[in-house]
Amino acid sequence: MKKKLLVLGLCVALAAIAIAGASLAYFTDTKSATNTFTVGNVKIDLIESKFHRTGSDNSGDTSLPDPTAKAAGMEFIPDGWTIFTDDEIKKDAETYATDYLAVKGENMVPGRGVAKCPYVINTGANDAYVRVRVMIPSAANNDFVNVKDGGVITNQWCGTALKGAGEDAGKKPAEFQHGDRGVAWPDVKQGVEKDGVTYDVYTFTRIEPLKAGAMTEWNVWNFIGINKNATSADIQKAIDAGAITATGDTMTLNVLVEADAIQAEGFADATAAFAAFDK
Repeated sequence: MKKKLLVLGLCVALAAIAIAGASLAYFTDTKSATNTFTVGNVKIDLIESKFHRTGSDNSGDTSLPDPTAKAAGMEFIPDGWTIFTDDEIKKDAETYATDYLAVKGENMVPGRGVAKCPYVINTGANDAYVRVRVMIPSAANNDFVNVKDGGVITNQWCGTALKGAGEDAGKKPAEFQHGDRGVAWPDVKQGVEKDGVTYDVYTFTRIEPLKAGAMTEWNVWNFIGINKNATSADIQKAIDAGAITATGDTMTLNVLVEADAIQAEGFADATAAFAAFDK
């Protein structure tokens, strides 16, 4: 009888150990989860078109068509204004260099203006601050140099992009920051050296981030041309100053357009973002 009780007691003890072991395994069980993150990117396209957003580029080129679409729900252009759409501008940009600029920009004569309307498209995955720089050779820039001294390049930027569009209650805010010369002027820095040429640099910094997939609403520039009062002697002065390159019978206006972008996240505004960009 004692032997039977001992065996029974042993069986109970083993059962207790087994239960305790099972409990211990349960409380120390570990589960794991895999967290997947995607890495964003900042990428832009700089495109040029002969289409000013509202068709009023003041280039004097009568071959340009008038826009027919009506603005609706745009951030910087009032409803009802007649415009070229994003798709129309993008389509035109595909052949701008070959079908328009190569034709209108050939054999330039005093008084001719060529439409030059840059836009930026955010093709990346993240919102980004963007800016556009138009660089005019200083020695030939009629904004600051008299035509008789070689200032034969005439040009015009889009003032509405800097001061806002519309009137009174229907007025839309400016898309780009203005400079210290006035509300219709971009930031201008004179005497900037690049690749052996001295430029006047016009910078257009977009105030708000450009959303992923979006395109700037306003073109920042309108046209480039030769001053209607320029003579051969005036043009020669620009050539001598290196502002115009002469190769045989061909003369090239060295006008540059560049665009920059930086992620919007992590910066209070565009000024802070591009301060970091320029470091």
